[in-house]
Amino acid sequence: METYHAQMNCGQISYICDFFQDYQDDHVKTDLQSSNRVQAVFSVSTELEKDDAERHLKQVFKESKFGPGLYYSIKVL
Repeated sequence: METYHAQMNCGQISYICDFFQDYQDDHVKTDLQSSNRVQAVFSVSTELEKDDAERHLKQVFKESKFGPGLYYSIKVL
């Protein structure tokens, strides 16, 4: 299992932090490392490759309650 860092940016970062704080599904597990007004960094434990993990995180949040209404970016480092 690999551990990556994911940098997430959004004007309403609290929604992303609330959603991904201790998030877990069949493919990823996330833990909040740090956050400020517009950016959060999460550790991401996964079996997926880096690019696939990034796509998965974007898709999961896009399908969430707030995902369709927010402008955000997610980059796995």
